[in-house]
Amino acid sequence: MTIFLQAVNVLLPLLYGLSLIFYVSHFNTKKPKYGTWASSILLIGIITHAVYIVGKGLYFQYFPISNTSESFSMLALNIAVLYYIVERTNKEGATGLFFLSIVFLFQLVASMFINGFGTSNELLSNPMFGFHVTLTLLGISALAIAALYALMYLMLAKEIKRHHFGVIYDRLPTLETVEKMGMFATGFGIIFLGIGVFLGHLWAYKILGYFFTSDPKIVITDIAWMIYAIGWIVSWKLGLRGLRMSLITFWGFLVLFISIVVFSMFLQTFHRFS
Repeated sequence: MTIFLQAVNVLLPLLYGLSLIFYVSHFNTKKPKYGTWASSILLIGIITHAVYIVGKGLYFQYFPISNTSESFSMLALNIAVLYYIVERTNKEGATGLFFLSIVFLFQLVASMFINGFGTSNELLSNPMFGFHVTLTLLGISALAIAALYALMYLMLAKEIKRHHFGVIYDRLPTLETVEKMGMFATGFGIIFLGIGVFLGHLWAYKILGYFFTSDPKIVITDIAWMIYAIGWIVSWKLGLRGLRMSLITFWGFLVLFISIVVFSMFLQTFHRFS
């Protein structure tokens, strides 16, 4: 089983990378066959990734997020699944280039820096903890998607402002569509991240005896969720849209992501399970 998992660990970035190549070709040429191949390979990658995650969890009897590498892999799968659903729903594959770039990057990092298989931490074998982590990572993945939509909005707005209607303008959806999908992804992310964070606090109370903790990863996630939630509500109430919201969404997620990675790597946290 370990040999199988090692082989799939190498295969996953290759599948996502191949899908990315076809999405790039589809973006540059608008040929439907490239889009079809890209989407088909992405689906194969998602199924393979899901089999890898489930198989790994069942074989070693734990939820596979014991370190930063496994968390990156889970994020890659979540983003891939969410994007595939969006693509099939909206029949729009031109944005695949942006999403598969981050999926490929996350999985490449995860595959390169994975440190063995299995863990002895009993917490990761608890289904409730797995539910908490799944919702939290789904929320973060949705916020990552919102950040990518914000980046697309910024690129489109830049071309329109310069009256330079090139490839970006020709291939991407309209500003209104990109903004709408970004707002939807942000709302989705806030809801799922909020539920995941709340379940995490309940679990902390159960095992530690107190609802709040000074764990750096929890603190930064709590603060980020509150900022996102308040910002989303305020922007919705005041009708803030367009360039300003796109800048906030993009840079906000970038700061959140870098903070989580840095805190996980260099500061003491009980979220280290390996």
